[in-house]
Amino acid sequence: MCEIENKFFIYRPIKAKNNFYYSKVLYNESDLTFQPPKSSILLQKDKNRAKILLDEETAEFVKNVSTNVINITSEKSEDFFGKSINVEDCSSIYKEALNSENYINCFYDEDLIVFDSKKNHLDVEKLDDTFEGICILKCECVIYTKTSFYIRWEISQIKVKTNKSKDNKDLVLTDYSILDLPEHAEPIDGDPLVKKLEEICLF
Repeated sequence: MCEIENKFFIYRPIKAKNNFYYSKVLYNESDLTFQPPKSSILLQKDKNRAKILLDEETAEFVKNVSTNVINITSEKSEDFFGKSINVEDCSSIYKEALNSENYINCFYDEDLIVFDSKKNHLDVEKLDDTFEGICILKCECVIYTKTSFYIRWEISQIKVKTNKSKDNKDLVLTDYSILDLPEHAEPIDGDPLVKKLEEICLF
């Protein structure tokens, strides 16, 4: 398992129209993106959300990311929000995307790429609500509201029903393992992201 401590950075929050703030997250000066092993995926198509079952090692990685977000938010709370918030108080209002059964709550949008093992592109609306697959997950940003904050995990790609095994020793990707998309390089404060967050930003 790779360590993320001291390699993690959160930018000053940017205010959006609907009275919430969002911050870009970087790991080693790049987007925090990783690929869990093949797992069970549950879609909530009416909400553009999904739940992905994580193995224990990946779940620990996600918890480690959350711990860093909480600690950095506390450390920078005076700069970010004009008041000091200790780690305990930050922990109490943080919403963990990972539940007790190791399902992580994620979002997806119209840019989601879905394909099968033969690289045939699939329509997410025609998929079963529950299936097996491999995802690329991105820590899109941290969302701050008046009463809570959380990481918005977003699915950028899904490979459906593959039997290919995946080495899970180093979860953070420096290069994408499935497809490389030009829009991954777009800045977080671009209009499309702001619009997307304002349309669906809460758990």
